[in-house]
Formats: sequence, C-alpha cells, structure tokens
Amino acid sequence: MDNFDFQKLKEFFDKEKIKSNKKLLAYLFFVALSTIFWFLNALSKEYTTSINYPVNYINLPKEKVLVDELPAQLDLRVQAYGFDLLRYKLSTAFLSNPFDVNKYTKSRINHSLNAYPLVTSGITKRLERELSSGIQLLSISPDTIHFHFSPIVKKKIPVKLNSSIDYAQQFMQKESIFIEPDSVLVKGAGAILDSVFVAETENMVLTNLKKTTQQNIDILITDGLEVLPAKVKVTVPVVRFTEAQKIVPIKVDNLPDSMILRLFPGDVKMSYFVGMNKYETITEDYFDLRVNYETAAKGEVNKLKIELKRSPDFISNVRFYPQSVSFLIEKRKSIQ
Repeated sequence: MDNFDFQKLKEFFDKEKIKSNKKLLAYLFFVALSTIFWFLNALSKEYTTSINYPVNYINLPKEKVLVDELPAQLDLRVQAYGFDLLRYKLSTAFLSNPFDVNKYTKSRINHSLNAYPLVTSGITKRLERELSSGIQLLSISPDTIHFHFSPIVKKKIPVKLNSSIDYAQQFMQKESIFIEPDSVLVKGAGAILDSVFVAETENMVLTNLKKTTQQNIDILITDGLEVLPAKVKVTVPVVRFTEAQKIVPIKVDNLPDSMILRLFPGDVKMSYFVGMNKYETITEDYFDLRVNYETAAKGEVNKLKIELKRSPDFISNVRFYPQSVSFLIEKRKSIQ
C-alpha cells in the first residue's frame, strides 16, 4: 500500500507533467483573453436588431372589460451599440414593462368608445423614452394594437350545487339541502354573460355522513366574469331513519259519474324509509296512488297498472305492493 502511494506522489511531481500542465494553462489563459477582447470588440459595434418588449397593460377602463386578448409582448426593431443592448436585456430579463393604456390612447377608451385601434407608429417616440438610453427605436410590431371592450353588465343567477354525498348506514338526508345564498351576482361582458344561466359550485364530496354537515364551497365561474360572493355555505341535514309502512287506498282517474270501477284489492301496502323526526307525522294523505279508468274501458287488459303520483320528498326507497290490480266495471244504478 505504501509503495503504491509513493508511486502516485512521484508521478504527480514528475517534471515532464508539470511542464505540460504549464503549457496547457498558458494556452487556456490566452484563449480566454482573446475571447474577452473579441467580446468587448463586438459590444463596441452598432447593431440593428429586434428585441422582445414584454408588456403589462395598466389603467384599463374600470367599467369595461376586454373582449379579445392583447399581445403579451411587442417586437421592437432597434438600433444600438452592443453594450446598450446587453444592458437592456440584462435589466429586463425577468420583468414586464408597464403599458399605460389610458395614456397611450389619450383617455379615449374611458369614454364612449368600445373599440380602439392603437397604431403603434404613433407611440414610437414615447416608447423610446422608456427604453435604455442609447437605444434608437425604428419600428414596432404589430403595427396596430386592437382594443375591443364590452360594457360591464350584472345579473343575478341561481346557484347549482355539484355534489357526491354518501350517508352512513341507517342515516339519510333529513330535508332539502340548504344553500346560502341560493343566488349570486355575476359581473362581466354582456357577450359572455348572456350564455351563463346558473352558477355551478365545485364538487362537494361527503362520505359516511351521520350528522348535519356544513361546508363553504367555491363557485365555478367562466373566465372573464366576476362572481359575488365567491363562496356559498351548504348545509346537508342528516337524520337517522327507520322503515315504515302505510296502507293507502287507490284512486281512479277519468271515471264517469255513471260508472263504477271495482278494484281487487282496493288499496296497497306502502313501504318507505323515513327520518325518525317525521315518522309520526306521515298519514295516507301524503301518498297519491291511481289507476286509469280509460285503460280499463278499452277492454285490452285484465289488470290495471298502479301509478304513484305523489309522495313526500323527505322519504326514500319508496315501494308498494301490489303494483297492478284486477278490476270490474259496473254501471251505476240510477236513483228514481
């Protein structure tokens, strides 16, 4: 091991290698020096070139909204010495330049105009003063910036809840979900707002619910519109449920006064899930079960299908039996 280490040390201090390394370092020094002189010489020359001018539009009309997208940058044809171009590019590498719309359009768009073509050749001198000194601005592309505005309008629209709700076993929704507020004010360009009729919420996901729950949910809105408020409070009422049953009579639609339609059986057994808080309140009047006499009178069927026309909105899993009944048509006896 010791012999190996001494051998490497000896090779490192070998005279020929030291001499060779000195030549390499001297060569690299003169290459770097030549590069620096070439770079300085290049920067001292005058150039005609194009530079990107990223812009940030400020002082737009407060009571109007842009309809079309504006160019994010301008292409400037300039003439300048290399030093001035380098200084400009280093100073604006990560910045955007404020573009005062009100100033460049001479306050015209703050009034009645909703469309304004800004010819960029007319702002060359003003824009040149905002560049680094020593840079001469020759031309600007695009040659025209088109400002298209729409007056801001407002309207109130209802909130539509997007949700995915899963209840724990033996629990159910107690009553209608409550959204506060149930409508929001939307502001924006009339052309956009005309196609917006509801304000949808983000998807509210609730799982294994066992108690009444409240959440603040964001409103989803189309780009270019503002919504107030931006959130709504959603209350999901939850209650423990039980299964209940009721015997409900069947009613007959379109029955002439002169006829009798006898049904076999004349009532059905209803089964449903209901919250414990509503269990005692439900009567047979909450349900409306019907058959149609006209179907029986055609003589084409021997059983009538029962239709559930109405049931409480606070119950679930509604079932009834039977779902069809036999019938007999009789003529009502006239009273002398």
